[in-house]
Amino acid sequence: MTSSDNKEVFLFQPLKSFVSPTFWHKLSEIKIDFDRLSDAAKPVYGFYTNCNSKSCLLEVDYSSFNTSFNPPKDYYTAIGTLYNKNTIEDFKECDKNALLQAEGHKFLDDIATGTILDDPRLLARFIILSFADLKTHNYYYWFAFPCPLKPTLEVSPGTKPLRLADLPDLFHMIQIIESLPDQKRSFFILNKSIKDRCIELKDVIDPNNLMDNLLDQNIDDLYFCFADPSEYDNPSWLMRTYAAFLHLSCPSLAGKNIKFMGVRYTSVGKYGSSLIWEVYLPKDDKYIDDLKFVGWEPNKNNKMGPRMVSMRDSMDPAKLAENSINLNLKLMKWRLVPELNLETMADTKCLLFGAGTLGCAVARNLLSWGFKHITLIDNGKISFSNPVRQNLYTHEDAVQGSNMKATTAAKRLKEINPNSITQGYVMQIPMPGHTIGDSIKEGAIEDLEKIISLVREHDVIFLLTDSRESRWLPTMLGAANKKIVLNAALGFDSYLVMRHGNMQDLGESSKYVDIGDLKCIPGSQLGCYFCNDITAPGNSLKDRTLDQQCTVTRPGVSNIAASYAVELLVSILQHPDKDSAPAYFSSSGKSTEKIPEGLLGIIPHSIRGMLFNYENILPATRKFSQCIACSEKIVGEFQANGIEFLLKAFETTKYLEDLTGISELMNIDANIIECDESDFELSDE
Repeated sequence: MTSSDNKEVFLFQPLKSFVSPTFWHKLSEIKIDFDRLSDAAKPVYGFYTNCNSKSCLLEVDYSSFNTSFNPPKDYYTAIGTLYNKNTIEDFKECDKNALLQAEGHKFLDDIATGTILDDPRLLARFIILSFADLKTHNYYYWFAFPCPLKPTLEVSPGTKPLRLADLPDLFHMIQIIESLPDQKRSFFILNKSIKDRCIELKDVIDPNNLMDNLLDQNIDDLYFCFADPSEYDNPSWLMRTYAAFLHLSCPSLAGKNIKFMGVRYTSVGKYGSSLIWEVYLPKDDKYIDDLKFVGWEPNKNNKMGPRMVSMRDSMDPAKLAENSINLNLKLMKWRLVPELNLETMADTKCLLFGAGTLGCAVARNLLSWGFKHITLIDNGKISFSNPVRQNLYTHEDAVQGSNMKATTAAKRLKEINPNSITQGYVMQIPMPGHTIGDSIKEGAIEDLEKIISLVREHDVIFLLTDSRESRWLPTMLGAANKKIVLNAALGFDSYLVMRHGNMQDLGESSKYVDIGDLKCIPGSQLGCYFCNDITAPGNSLKDRTLDQQCTVTRPGVSNIAASYAVELLVSILQHPDKDSAPAYFSSSGKSTEKIPEGLLGIIPHSIRGMLFNYENILPATRKFSQCIACSEKIVGEFQANGIEFLLKAFETTKYLEDLTGISELMNIDANIIECDESDFELSDE
């Protein structure tokens, strides 16, 4: 584009905003503690540098809100105004053009009053329109660098800037610039005939006598200097603001060629890298009465619009907690276990049957490993005896008398890790041998449907209840839905932790083989909690004293068992074959072979421990084809008849025994014993 006299329009490099995260931290603090509902304009400061500068950046950070501002070393101050709106609607509906024009008229007022002469930093001015969404920690903002639309500077076609170091008659200017205090280098004037000092703007410009300003100066000797953050052949936007100020303050410059010096410092050329441009300042007074301002910054897509930044990772307390919680896990990946897949744990959904001593301990250990999806099922209330053993409850929970374990545990887990996704369901777990009467049948069926739905929605099932028969339903549902099932059971000073077979025949039986005297059972052929029994579970609480109804154990047993259960799950999830991983065992118990390891070590079928002698053994057993919980007959019957099948199983334990053929098996055993006894005769002797 060229003007009428064959001159080209002189172009500038636009300023670019850079917002430090600390700026948003400080803005949030001020908004919450001081401004509250006030959206009044607030003075702020920015800073820019001409020292090895890049991209014409103007920066703001937490110090931008200081009442007394000192920029970092080798930086210059920019004066700004912040308009932080209360709502996103206010932000969107704000008349951006009117706001820019209003700020532009402040610029004109500062010229008319001479304020800029007293503080030339006002030539580097900016505004920020913003909205801080303190709930989501999203910040919407738009920078503007107000400048008059005119005058339009012009330059002869093909004109290139001159480098200060290449002009021998101006070498003395380098020494003058070097001798200036830092903040005096922002905007000033050099006269090449004055060898020892610079000229401040207020020394030669009088706001009350505009027509005479610079009339007594030889314009050819003057260089209008400014700290230039540009790295290009074109100067930064600051020169445009500077030129507008000179045009309005010094009408005598109109229609003349004037020289600008962009003061730059580089590691190689030092101040000799400064560039000089000679431009033509048009003589056009008509626009002054209706001066328009421009300067809104385009967004990252180079379109006129605001920007948005999310500070959730560094400001949201829940996110901060998550980062801190996962610190130990992430440190493991540094050197100890680089292949550890933390996302697997975070995405795995765990369903805990039981929110008592074992349930609380398992849930806490799951949080420690980064599990976030934890659901608990229990129908018990928190009693005074619970808090000392069940670490998710307090004495106050028991005092209230109505707090349920499942919902309270879910709440506490959320308090410990705000990013966890926890739920608690107060439900009775239907059990074989516990008849469901007509009066509660409807509610029991609703609970059954919910339990079935929860099992399907989760990836891992933990059996942590305090009776044998309460483990039957989740065991059967886990097998039917091919879920990972982990079981933990306690004695007085003993414990059992085991994983159930996965019901999936993936052909792994050919993949894994015996090693020496180490025997291998593929994951699909491992037995469940009930596979070693030849009787169906009955009512274990009937006709029992209090100590027989409660799980009476040494206090440390539950924590040991819960820890083993969670660690076993983690080892399974980190194994390439997950719950299809085989279990190796030694029939002699004295194997010299090394058990094949997963990422975190061996993956046994079961762990049986005794505190009496502090011993663990790792037995493994195969699936029992007539198991009353996981056999194909039982699973098939459930898949075919659903709730109807379950109601029959709850009515009488004999139904399960008859269905699987255990009844017939027990009759055969009884006949054998009867025959043996009939053949045995006692003599008189």
